[in-house]
Amino acid sequence: MFDFILRPFHQKLTGFSLLRFKHYHVHQVMLPYSGFLLSVIPIYLLFGLLDYQHLTEHAWVATLSRVFLSILCIVVLITLRRYASKYLELAELFLVLTVYMSIITIGKLAMTQGNFDYQSGGVLVMVYIGALSRMPFKLSLFGLSLMLLSYLLIIAPDRIGQDYGEELDRISIFFAVFLISLVASLRRDSETRKSFQQFSQIRRQQLRLRASQKKLALQTVTDPLTELKNRLYLTKNGPQIEQSAQHTNKPLSVLMIDIDNFKSINDTYGHQVGDNVIYGVAQIIRQHCGRYTGMNVRYGGEEFLSVFQCFNEQQLCQIAEKILDDVPKLYWPNTHLRVTISIGASIDVKQRWDLNELISHGDKALYLAKQNGKNQIQLITQ
Repeated sequence: MFDFILRPFHQKLTGFSLLRFKHYHVHQVMLPYSGFLLSVIPIYLLFGLLDYQHLTEHAWVATLSRVFLSILCIVVLITLRRYASKYLELAELFLVLTVYMSIITIGKLAMTQGNFDYQSGGVLVMVYIGALSRMPFKLSLFGLSLMLLSYLLIIAPDRIGQDYGEELDRISIFFAVFLISLVASLRRDSETRKSFQQFSQIRRQQLRLRASQKKLALQTVTDPLTELKNRLYLTKNGPQIEQSAQHTNKPLSVLMIDIDNFKSINDTYGHQVGDNVIYGVAQIIRQHCGRYTGMNVRYGGEEFLSVFQCFNEQQLCQIAEKILDDVPKLYWPNTHLRVTISIGASIDVKQRWDLNELISHGDKALYLAKQNGKNQIQLITQ
């Protein structure tokens, strides 16, 4: 009969999922609804007016207890909402039970004065748990059970001796409210778990969407063959590179790298081998430049560009020489192919921080390297 309520409980939460559910329950359920507990305080205080009707000489004790507990509730709730929201569940249980026990105590006090008609106010606290509270089901079950047991042990024995039939009616009402509040708490917990499952599903979809967007954004600025950045990345991030170098007061420098005789490689060995050569050279560039810069770009068909922010002339040439030396060591199966490259280096010694001008100088240096026999490095400073 209660399968529609109990179904969410069939999926047990463990580990990280349980922690996420507790966080969800505190921040999406307890915090938004914690104000309801404050809204009950005026009602609790208004019942203090009846204390003077049902109690005589001890009415002031009941009034003081109501005022003290009301202030305690307000202080505890406001403090926990602001500084320790994870304890709201336990705090609400403690405050609700404290208020309930104060009502039981006031009722017991009334009986000592011969008044047996002022002991049913606790049922309203049980109604609060079923209707307004957002405590988890286990805490609600504990609280409701303790309330019912307290009434049966503290109030009921004296009232049964006074009016057996009427007290049986009261006890049956307490049991009915207990069961109704218990079912309401169970349904509320079930709805919370359903909401958490929906929230988690939406969250997962959002994360997948963000991951897809991030992947797509990365693909738009990544060369698919070499996995280096492309010209679009250079265009988007070039101004940031200039600003960063200017901010740190460090010179910009570039390496323009071109594969020698690449057209001949394609014509002789085919485009598949040509693509393999481009990929192999790109990995050498990544190996030697990747630790120093993220701006390693496939600039053209067989041309590459690396931009640095921290190298002087000597350091730039050392990196270029390592690349120049390692490329011919690449092995190409089933061919007699030996690949070489030419490198044009340029450094902004005057610190103008103009990347386009620096690339232009690097391109001129690369042209000189080609004109002077290839497989070499040429440097231009500006």
